[in-house]
Amino acid sequence: MGAPFHGLIMGTFLLAGRLRSRVEGQPIINRDLVYNIINGIALFAVRLTGIAWVADHLQLGLLPTHWLPGPLAQGLLAFLLLDFSRYWLHYAGHRVPVLWSFHRVHHCAEVLDASTGLRMHFVDFLQLSALPIVLFGVLLDTSSWNPAVLATALSIGVVFDAFQHANLRVDTSTPWFRAWNLLLNNPHFHSWHHTRDGHLRDGNYSNTLIVWDRMFGTDVTGPEPPRLFGVTEGEALINDPLSWQLLRTRPRKQVTG
Repeated sequence: MGAPFHGLIMGTFLLAGRLRSRVEGQPIINRDLVYNIINGIALFAVRLTGIAWVADHLQLGLLPTHWLPGPLAQGLLAFLLLDFSRYWLHYAGHRVPVLWSFHRVHHCAEVLDASTGLRMHFVDFLQLSALPIVLFGVLLDTSSWNPAVLATALSIGVVFDAFQHANLRVDTSTPWFRAWNLLLNNPHFHSWHHTRDGHLRDGNYSNTLIVWDRMFGTDVTGPEPPRLFGVTEGEALINDPLSWQLLRTRPRKQVTG
């Protein structure tokens, strides 16, 4: 999806988070927001050059899809494959040590808002970008699909990425939330993925459909949002985009007394 669409969605949920804040007093413009946007611009530049070229030229289509009855079925298949694959890629990012060394860039965020999804290491970005290329360029023959089908499936992930990270207060006692929370990701569910005690409660990996966490036993949601976000001391990185990419660890605080 294009940068204008990303910007519109992110701006919408930044504003929503200001109007109904989970963390009261968190300014809409803050240092982390600026750093996230700078990092996101750099990653989008990579996508517009090398990754876009690979996606355009890697069209093998090993498995035929002519049996799908139309765009709705194609879109449903594309969405489910993407969401399921993202769950397992995210799972690996936490459970495989070498992948965690890169994914922790995202989890070093101690301030969550709709821009936090832009805070990632280049290696993480390459993995996420490779998923649709592998699924819809290598495995499935999507040459006959309307381009809007894949664009729509990808856009759902963009919307939920901004929504789940938003600084939005959610009343978990309301019937509408209980109904939503049966199936779809939300700021309360995802806040538990970012708890600073993630080494004790490591889970909630889903992107859009949270049924994957329930199916595979990785739902770690608590009744109230966690008090602190980020990672434990010793894993935290220096808070600037260059240090994220170079994995420069933040010095431990000196204990006096």
